[in-house]
Amino acid sequence: MLLVVATGASLVACGDVTPEKIARWKETERGPGKLRDAVKSSSLSPSLRAQALVALVELGMSADAIAELETRPSVDRAPVVHEAAPRLGQLAGTGADVTTTRVQREAKDAMFLLRADAAPADRDALDDLLIAWTCADLNGRMSLGGQSSDKILTAIGARATPRLIALLSTEGPNQQQAAAILAKIGDAPTRARAVDALVESAKKLQQRTRDVPDGLLQSIGVLGGPHATAYLVEVAERGSESLRERALFALAQGGAGLDSSALAAAERIAGDKKAPGKVREAAFQVAEKIGASAVPAMVRLMNDADETVRWRAVEAALAAGKDKAVAPVLEALSQSRPYKKEDLDSYVVHDLGLIGAGALEPLKGELKSKSWVARIVAVRGIAAVGKAEDAPAVAALESDGTKLKGFAGSATIGSEAKAAEQALRAKR
Repeated sequence: MLLVVATGASLVACGDVTPEKIARWKETERGPGKLRDAVKSSSLSPSLRAQALVALVELGMSADAIAELETRPSVDRAPVVHEAAPRLGQLAGTGADVTTTRVQREAKDAMFLLRADAAPADRDALDDLLIAWTCADLNGRMSLGGQSSDKILTAIGARATPRLIALLSTEGPNQQQAAAILAKIGDAPTRARAVDALVESAKKLQQRTRDVPDGLLQSIGVLGGPHATAYLVEVAERGSESLRERALFALAQGGAGLDSSALAAAERIAGDKKAPGKVREAAFQVAEKIGASAVPAMVRLMNDADETVRWRAVEAALAAGKDKAVAPVLEALSQSRPYKKEDLDSYVVHDLGLIGAGALEPLKGELKSKSWVARIVAVRGIAAVGKAEDAPAVAALESDGTKLKGFAGSATIGSEAKAAEQALRAKR
């Protein structure tokens, strides 16, 4: 018996494969196996192999088709992708139908996965098809199929920006999704142009209705940049109560990328006694999102005449700076005021717990502070986030006889340190 070993992992003879047979194989039990063999057969024309690949996509076997193609060298894959691209584009369709079929979604996913093996011109063609498909209903199609529109458009990059910018002209979910993706893939000039267009639209709406839709504010905030900050700060300081609050929440999306004008506005509004409570709270949240650079501003607000503002400033500083804020916050706690144990626990120790183990080293440093408030908070903070091996650190203060203003009874730093040591040693 003569044993024939097929080269190129192909079990399909060149003369045995025709377009008609590929079409029939889609409907037979053994057809998928033959289609897979055809995809990886170097002896077949790229056109036939592409037809077999698309047939597998129609059967819901995109991953199998691409896996077979990827067994071949890159120089062998590119011609197949060239032939498959327009077929897949036709299969996927680009209309903004309310619903999409499984086959359309499979074709879209296949186009995305194949772009890595495409020649430059073919990759551009695939990208254009993918942009058209995803942006036909950006929000509605965002998570359809195995590859999200966010992932696809982010991978495509700058080529997708004109279509995304076009979506910014209509307020709604598509606008917000487009802004979020542009924030990732657009260069600074592109983002600035997009923001300017959105701000102009927002100003027109505000003149007409005295309001700006939340989605539009969020889109401006997520794109960020100096123009976005300037507009949102202006609205946060001069708009209606609801609009001010929402503008600040939109501003907070810029996070650590916000400039000094955003931080100055957050400090100014948070400390404004005439501002509504919800607006001031939103300003504190902006500071928290800015990060460590906001700590000095929040520390300054710890001297506010309003006790509620003082405690909120403590929380905001710790949330913004985390371990870097521990020492500045503890040192800024006034030594002339009495403190209830439950207040220190609720507004300081609790938030130190949110920082976690990272707070331990700066807390140990504060055990040596000249401030009695810093020392007692350090003791209680270490008891909250520390472990048994941290007990000796707080035990060093057991002889500290400083009385604690505001604590019940005759509590001292030493008595609190002893209780903290015992609690730490009990931890496992």
